[in-house]
Amino acid sequence: MRNKLLVIDRAELHLSVLSKIAEQVGFTATGAHSVVEASQLLNERSFDCITLDLSLGEESGLEVLQLLSQIKCRAPVFVISASGEQTCDETVKIGNSLKLDIRSPVPNPIHLAGLRKALTRIAGITTSSPLAALHRHSGMRRKAQTTDAQ
Repeated sequence: MRNKLLVIDRAELHLSVLSKIAEQVGFTATGAHSVVEASQLLNERSFDCITLDLSLGEESGLEVLQLLSQIKCRAPVFVISASGEQTCDETVKIGNSLKLDIRSPVPNPIHLAGLRKALTRIAGITTSSPLAALHRHSGMRRKAQTTDAQ
């Protein structure tokens, strides 16, 4: 079963690029152009990860963060912004205060390789395949062996 990514961005080109990257690393991507679309999708289904552009035209990505908090979303959220570092830092603080799993902000224009790497890590964590379970189990076993050896 593939992981599910919600891409929230008003720009069709960004939706397309982010969706292609997501599919390359094991996600099925669904796009939303607005707060309303995102709200409908989030009420209909769950997602393993979310990318959120803060600039949604006349709407704000902060509205989406509030919605995610209301529905008690636990999926990792990657905030994408062309705003300065201060705005991104403030958004992360707001997301954290809402008890959301906000990951490091992604600057816009998007660093594609960095986002691909981050999504690959998320896909590896959320996948429920037997191979991933074996990998997680062997990692726990190694940790236990290291602890026992000390």
